Amino acid sequence: MKNTISIVAIAVITVLMSCNKGTGTGDNRYQKEAEAIADSIRDIETLKLHVERYDSLKEREATLLLRQKLGSMLRNVSDFDTAINQHNLCIELATQLKDTLQLIIALNNQGTNFRRIGDLEEASIYHYRALELCDKTAKDTSYISRKNMVRTLNGLGNVLLSLGNYEVAEEMFNRALQGEKQLGSLTGQAINLANIGAIKERNGEMDSARIYYSRSMQKNIEGNNLIGISLCHQNLGRLDEIAGNNIAARESYLKSYALGLQNKDIWHWLNPCTSLAALSLKEGNIAEAEKYSNEALDAAIKIKAKSRLGNLYSLQAAIYEAKGEVAKALESTKLSVAYKDSAEIEENRVYTQNMRVRYEINKRKAEVEEALAMAQYEKKMFNIVFWSSIAVLLLIMLAVAALVRASLERKRANKVLERTNRERQEFYRGITHQLRTPLTIILGMTNELKRFIPGNNDVAQKEFDAVTRKSNELLDLVNEMIEYNRGERAKVEINELPKNETAQTPADSTLSDSDLHIQRGDFHEYVLVAEDDKDVALLITQMLKNNGYCYQWAGNGKEAIEAIGQKQPQLIITDIMMPEMDGLELIKAVRTNDETNHIPIIVVSARTENNDRLAGFDAGAEVYLGKPFIPDELLMMVRKLLEQRDILRKKYSRQIEEAAMQTAMI
Repeated sequence: MKNTISIVAIAVITVLMSCNKGTGTGDNRYQKEAEAIADSIRDIETLKLHVERYDSLKEREATLLLRQKLGSMLRNVSDFDTAINQHNLCIELATQLKDTLQLIIALNNQGTNFRRIGDLEEASIYHYRALELCDKTAKDTSYISRKNMVRTLNGLGNVLLSLGNYEVAEEMFNRALQGEKQLGSLTGQAINLANIGAIKERNGEMDSARIYYSRSMQKNIEGNNLIGISLCHQNLGRLDEIAGNNIAARESYLKSYALGLQNKDIWHWLNPCTSLAALSLKEGNIAEAEKYSNEALDAAIKIKAKSRLGNLYSLQAAIYEAKGEVAKALESTKLSVAYKDSAEIEENRVYTQNMRVRYEINKRKAEVEEALAMAQYEKKMFNIVFWSSIAVLLLIMLAVAALVRASLERKRANKVLERTNRERQEFYRGITHQLRTPLTIILGMTNELKRFIPGNNDVAQKEFDAVTRKSNELLDLVNEMIEYNRGERAKVEINELPKNETAQTPADSTLSDSDLHIQRGDFHEYVLVAEDDKDVALLITQMLKNNGYCYQWAGNGKEAIEAIGQKQPQLIITDIMMPEMDGLELIKAVRTNDETNHIPIIVVSARTENNDRLAGFDAGAEVYLGKPFIPDELLMMVRKLLEQRDILRKKYSRQIEEAAMQTAMI
């Protein structure tokens, strides 16, 4: 399991760093030839020969295409071990080729493999990684990119369905269904219709379930999908049995059973085989029940379908009991309990992964604000442009003065070169730290102007472009300073500032204490901000306010401790360098207090060297961000940490309630 997780991580990191959506540099002729082979060949052994041939020719793109198909064919005949190995090779090949689209296909294939054998933890990891890459290729509107997204949504929906999270699973399947309709895929529509039907059935909505299963059957017939038709017979037969119509149920089960044998899809064939055994037992036909039960049990053991064995052994125990073979019934019951307990443990372990697969559903949607009235816009525009321009000019003068001073100091230090180098390094280190905090505000304010500019105001747009241009010139100048000092980088490491592309700030940048404090009340999501710089505090608190969070500002660690004593926050955001009590002391004070040591902490600091980060994590911080920070990244960290704490709180509350109920029953 750990090896496969490592492969996924390496693959994702490599592709994200490459930013390449292509399919490699191989011979396009071989790729087209491989595509034709993948579409036409249905024999596994023949396909293996083609894979070996392209592999020997070192045609990696063609080999990748055929290995994807080979792994899927092996899965369809329930050879899961070999299928997993093939798709592992696909992940490695796609990573080497920097082919994001094929990597997503391989990740989804691997997720389906693990889901089929009941390993939901591994399945959720692969599908979640695929979803992250789908986000990176969202602008790609090609068929394969759109198909990757709907397949990923379907895979995550199946994991959620297995976990019992029906509401979110149904939303996933509905989104996937709409995507398949746009792509014109009959099979894709049939699969998602059947999945929605399964959710309706588990919620007790039998009439709705029958409608969805019937619609799925129609799409499968139109697309001549025999596996899908077999599954629909099984689903409709189960509804008939629930309704008490055993004759119709048996007829549907037998159709599904026969089609499953014809397609050699053992994993899906287990369903009608088990259903026929259970129905025969219910009707008193013990011999027929034992026949179907033995077939299903042998097949489940062969394909290592761990998730099926608990119910199959339970069915075996019931058959032995009906025959009067008490010893065998007891042995089968023990095996059933063992497998069911194992499955329950696995499900509890997988529950912690649920927050990861909910990522796509809970992703925040950006809201667009209306433009202000022209009079209000002109007033705010003038103030922001004027003060931002002054601040940018001062920072440019400071940077130029720093360069001149450094040059003079270097000329005077010819006789004491080693000492001067150390001083120069410390000077630049201090300058970059001092620049990070004001740049956090300048870059944010400059970028914020854009949402106040009407589309038809060319003059305002030119003014905004001028301020933006000068801000980026300052950013380039600071980065040049950092580059200039890299001659001694082995001794001192300085991180470059990020590009001014995603920064956001509040619309009103006027500084006042009233902007930094609000009535805290009994809010569910209350965030404490410890920051000695009022400008940065205003930026962070307004971001929190605009996103629906309650907040309180403290000017240093001591004030933060006092605020915590009055009301515990759900999360703390703190700077490191503060008067009276710094951020590290604040973190340690929170972590050593039994009443507050559960509170998550985010550090936002201009101190970004490795030893500073390690000190922050060692003290107990969950996240460490450098200044200037990316507002969206900070907001995502806040949201994720609060979600994690909420999930843990609900989980342990439920466990306490269950324990209390069990105690009461005793």
